[in-house]
Amino acid sequence: MTASYVIKSELTEKQIEADVAQYLGWCSIGMPFRLLDIDEQATGADKLSNITIPIYMQFKKSEGLKPWVGGIAKRRANEDKLQSVRRFRQLHGLADDPSAFFGLRAKAKTALNLQHNVLLAHNRPDQSYAIYVAPLNFDKKSYSADLYVEPRLVHNPWHWRSSVMRSEMLHNEWVNRYAFLPFLRSHISIAPHEEVASHDHYYAFSLSGDEVSWHSPAIIDGGPFRLSDFMTARTRQIIATDENLPSPEQALEVCRAFLSQNELDLGIAEDGETPFDRLRAYGRWLASEFGIRQMLLCADKKAIAEIRDRHFRRDDTVDQT
Repeated sequence: MTASYVIKSELTEKQIEADVAQYLGWCSIGMPFRLLDIDEQATGADKLSNITIPIYMQFKKSEGLKPWVGGIAKRRANEDKLQSVRRFRQLHGLADDPSAFFGLRAKAKTALNLQHNVLLAHNRPDQSYAIYVAPLNFDKKSYSADLYVEPRLVHNPWHWRSSVMRSEMLHNEWVNRYAFLPFLRSHISIAPHEEVASHDHYYAFSLSGDEVSWHSPAIIDGGPFRLSDFMTARTRQIIATDENLPSPEQALEVCRAFLSQNELDLGIAEDGETPFDRLRAYGRWLASEFGIRQMLLCADKKAIAEIRDRHFRRDDTVDQT
């Protein structure tokens, strides 16, 4: 029986997973990199993949918690966990009118570990990232409105003569592709931050995608936490910085470390002709065993270096002819 203060979701995790994965793939069309899902045909993708950043996603549906009415009631000895979530958020002045939450998944009988701990093991910036992804709404109508809204991307309407200006416009367009689309802004992304011994824990957050709390109680520092913010950061990481970005072989090391620590067959990460193939094979295994979806942010070092060079060159002059 659902408590009266809980707002149930009309969405399903499978629906959210399919929609977000497809939408992210669409967003990367026309960019100097590709975001490849494990279900997508990857013919020739290994040629673009001497930079490969895995992003592991666990999709959740959000449900709501109505706020306390009046002052904070005295804690009861048999109080359930969701009541403690409401109490904690009000006590610390966190948004709760309403707040949203999701709980961790219980351990399957045949699973070697809790899904949360498996997701945590794959969050190894800058080699790989792992996040929970959940909508910031509860009803199908609001969710569909964001999904099907006309994309309002920033395009270059003129033929700029300066290569610097042209490069800056493209760079801003790529960033805006993730930063301002309503569908990505209406999802939260939270990286798992600590191991757990049971699934009896909850992440709660505001409907603006910030003020994240964790129960057993703590406030998660950082943010903003929207999926649009996460993907914007990854775009800037791959285009606008000079840091060493991982190759498929380096990204595979996170997978191999997980398999080794759990005494699993290392052949899972050796199935394929290239490191890129092996990384995708591992992603399919992870999805089958734990329901964690792998997406690969792939690019070519030479092409990215050329973009950086054009974008940051300041001695270029406008052609006056």
